Amino acid sequence: MRHLSLLLIAAALPTSALKAQLVPGRDLLSFPLGLTAEAPAFGTASGFGLWNPASIAVPEGSRIRLAVGTMSAPVDVAVSAQLGTVALRWRDGTTVGVGIASASVADLLRTDSDPQSIGDEIPYITTLVSLIAARPMGPVTLGAAMRVRSGRLDNESSHAVSVDVGAISRGFGSRDVRLALSTFLASPFSRAHERAELLAAVDARLAGTDTLRTSRLGASLSMADGLHREAYGFATARWGRLEGRVGAASTFAYGHTNWRERLGIAFHHRGYVIGVAREESTSSLSATYQFTLGSVLK
Repeated sequence: MRHLSLLLIAAALPTSALKAQLVPGRDLLSFPLGLTAEAPAFGTASGFGLWNPASIAVPEGSRIRLAVGTMSAPVDVAVSAQLGTVALRWRDGTTVGVGIASASVADLLRTDSDPQSIGDEIPYITTLVSLIAARPMGPVTLGAAMRVRSGRLDNESSHAVSVDVGAISRGFGSRDVRLALSTFLASPFSRAHERAELLAAVDARLAGTDTLRTSRLGASLSMADGLHREAYGFATARWGRLEGRVGAASTFAYGHTNWRERLGIAFHHRGYVIGVAREESTSSLSATYQFTLGSVLK
């Protein structure tokens, strides 16, 4: 997920070149928003439900999930993003929640025949609102989301409706193997079709006897129609309240392949999870950072 130079390419294109995309700003959702170096199909650390609706599920014994996150990018990328989710677990075990994510590019200057800027900056922004539900069904948690995404590039703005599904399994066997599968921005019934993405992930325990002292190894794959393909390998270790992740992602987009490192640290305390992640950039750009805060309340 993710090829940061794609953003610069998309921002430099004229509006006419993006008409095939129908809703501007899809590229802005090519960053690992709300993830602490996790596989997107899992995304359970904070449980935003963005990449997989099943990740919003509130565990038994708790009732409310709250999560907020931001992305910080350097000046040479000039992207910012914010997201938040509120979810409630009902007595029958079903979790229902609402999530919102917004991303934008700053300092897109309007020029003519020379580098001198003219007029106001060009607005490039997208907002995604999601109504999400998830429910445990035996060894698997299933989720579904209805999403409305709006986007604006200069004077062009539009929106599209999408419906996503996802599943995350509990651990199987002696190695506690977990599986996850989800869609993102699938819009087969919308007039304005999105560029849908398919995500899958698997991980297994390497060592440890419980979730508080364990190490895991996993891999994920994501494919977005007309945008990119990404393979991501990662390792996770947790010792009590502290959890760390490290991984490498290979992204193929626009005929080019690039590698980026990801590093994430999460701190768990009394139902709260604070996460910070760093992702290297391509084309000699500076790294981007993710910050997340999630809580599960009784």
